[in-house]
Amino acid sequence: NSLVLPIVLWGCCAPTHCISSTLLMDQLPVIIIGCHDGQICLWDLSLHLEINPRALLFGHTASITCLSKASA
Repeated sequence: NSLVLPIVLWGCCAPTHCISSTLLMDQLPVIIIGCHDGQICLWDLSLHLEINPRALLFGHTASITCLSKASA
């Protein structure tokens, strides 16, 4: 079976998911969203413009105020 069920756990209060910045990648069909409560969310964008969750990352409590691509 190829069914994948993502599970997210948090404390007594659920994350607010208040978006503060977004980044649409050129080469990859990915949207990256930064939130005021420190979350970074990755979303896959399909050819039919469907948005599907890929990952929810927690790292700190500071607001994500800017997202940018790294230069090579």
